[in-house]
Amino acid sequence: MNEVSFSRTVKSITLGSWKLDPKRQVLTDGDIEKELEPLLFRIISYLILNSDTIITRQNLVDDVWCQKYVDDNAINRAISELRKTLKSENQKGIIVKTHYRKGYSLAIEPLVEYHKTESADKAKPSPAVTTELTPKTTPVEQPAKRKKAPWVLGAVISTLAAGISLAFINQDNALNDASVSPIEKQVQETVLSWVNGRYTRPNISPNKNFVAFSIIQKNSQNYSLVVKTLQTGHEKRLAEEGTNYFPIGWSADSNKVFYRAINNEQCEVWLINTSFDGTNKYLFDCSLQGFTGAGVSDGRLIYSKSGYRDRDELAALASRDLDTGQEFQITSPNLNSYGDRFLTYIPDIEVIIFERHHYQGSELYMTDLDGGNQVKLHDTDNRIWTLSYEKKINSLIWLDNVENILFTYSLDKKNITSAVKLPNNVKYASNQPLSHDALLAVTYPFLQDIYKLSTEGGELQPIVKSEYDDVQASDFEDSVIFLRQEGGLRSIYRTLPDGRHEPLSLEASTYESIHYSAQRQELLLHYKDRLETYDSSTLTLTGSIKVDGTIVSAEYLGENNIGYTVVDARTLRGKAFMHSLDSDKSVPLPIERPLWFGQLDSQFYASLSSHDEVSLYNINTGEKTDRIELSKAKYKHSIAAGNGSLYHSDGETVFKINFGHTEPRQEIYKIDSSSYVIDRISFSKKTNALYLDIIEVVENQLVKAQITPPE
Repeated sequence: MNEVSFSRTVKSITLGSWKLDPKRQVLTDGDIEKELEPLLFRIISYLILNSDTIITRQNLVDDVWCQKYVDDNAINRAISELRKTLKSENQKGIIVKTHYRKGYSLAIEPLVEYHKTESADKAKPSPAVTTELTPKTTPVEQPAKRKKAPWVLGAVISTLAAGISLAFINQDNALNDASVSPIEKQVQETVLSWVNGRYTRPNISPNKNFVAFSIIQKNSQNYSLVVKTLQTGHEKRLAEEGTNYFPIGWSADSNKVFYRAINNEQCEVWLINTSFDGTNKYLFDCSLQGFTGAGVSDGRLIYSKSGYRDRDELAALASRDLDTGQEFQITSPNLNSYGDRFLTYIPDIEVIIFERHHYQGSELYMTDLDGGNQVKLHDTDNRIWTLSYEKKINSLIWLDNVENILFTYSLDKKNITSAVKLPNNVKYASNQPLSHDALLAVTYPFLQDIYKLSTEGGELQPIVKSEYDDVQASDFEDSVIFLRQEGGLRSIYRTLPDGRHEPLSLEASTYESIHYSAQRQELLLHYKDRLETYDSSTLTLTGSIKVDGTIVSAEYLGENNIGYTVVDARTLRGKAFMHSLDSDKSVPLPIERPLWFGQLDSQFYASLSSHDEVSLYNINTGEKTDRIELSKAKYKHSIAAGNGSLYHSDGETVFKINFGHTEPRQEIYKIDSSSYVIDRISFSKKTNALYLDIIEVVENQLVKAQITPPE
């Protein structure tokens, strides 16, 4: 864990009278200074990063010791030693609290102080390994692209995240911590497969000789696994009716492919030779949510495992012994994050590269095979979906598909050494670099439009369908307003009676969502770090709410209040707030781990927590009166409240939530998961219906993109 558990901008963490310097691993209370032993530093760091929950002994075994078994006496001694260390003349109260037969937690809320200014080069710790390393197609014209910024649901999900990132994550400059200016270049695409169908993310072997991918051919209902030899173009295909196959990753010698076989609700991990000679080997059962990984030896698989701490969308890296089936966790992400995602394994130097994704952005990490010596390499506002290692220059290469910049990060120099800006009309749903001047990619297969669904069920009715990505509909006077992705920003549009759409006279920006209050005749614009209200007739600014952290959701609560949830960067936990539009003041609400909350009726607030449960809170007392634990999300959870009812989507099905009933969830509608995913739902008071943001998957192409100098 070490210092890299904290953001590079963290200067210190205050615990009562103590200040912890994560870089030096030193405690000071102003009078004395104590240097922490590595184990004690890992324990206190783990308690700080998970300060909103009780840490069990098993958590410490799995996440701090990273072993299969640790004697209870060893844990007792370590906690006792930590408590002794945390005592001083200035700090006499307890900091580490024991919960009888449960575990431990912090008795004091940690407060984080950040550096005001800090250059990226100085802030980046040195990587654990700095060894010097010495390792027929037809060109086509660029097709017309949509202006936009998975089975089949599993496949849609496996490629969807990378593609839709264009519309749903921060659009700030990806070079905010890099000193290299991007150089504009052109792209020459070559189609690698002429089979008509939908392609998923390509996965290149470590030796760069093969690529594995999945395809669902036209008029088929299932995805096949394909391994293609890049030099000859020869393909091997694994297909079976009723089963969908998706690549996970490669063995270190590039001779085998790990893949998932999904049949209805059953998911299994298998291993097959690249020759497809019949030596399929079943390994273990898996969850339906997509993941990535790689073989790091003949008998071990490192992969990103979802369901960490019982959260559907939170993943940690796990190391699995394929012979015994035993596995242990090698990373411990913060609970208020999306967790860790495996990117690549570098056999030459035996290190793992992974992404840690949180609400404020993403971090690129390097660690050894046991999860030790974790080193943060890079911070970015945008996602790092795939990454390749180029041995010749000892560098990592990835494409930021928000800014459309191909980055090269030198492990020797420990920073970005080049940035190539691709043309704006070149957009890829998923990709993997072959080198610093070539990548394999699948072109965009996504159409994102807005539909209306009766709360009693029935057929979907399109509200907004266009060549753009359109999302986040809301009632607006006698029409509907929504957000339209245009390049790297979003614009606000409204529907017209004749079916056309016109923009409102507000500048395109990084809007997260938009809402309208008919009573106040007011617009609520949700950004990542602030909320703004506008008079809907004049479109003039009437109010602004700035926060310290990231706003995850925002809603009108009745006529005079706004409810919003914030992940606070200082306390590392989520909080709910109610803002009075009359007094222009915000007050915190006692809602646990909120990701979303809204007003159900005059008596109750409803919330969605980061632990995947929906709860009711009495508005007058703040007491939690009921809760429903949600089943595993097929894509992601989305909640909407309206007219005293609560609705939930798991990405495939829309439910009505019925608190206190024997059947708490009533199915309203189920999407055709071979072609669609429900991204978000919201409620229309005007029509007593639900607005659904739906992603449709259409045919696309697998291409090689050669980067060339501008003409």
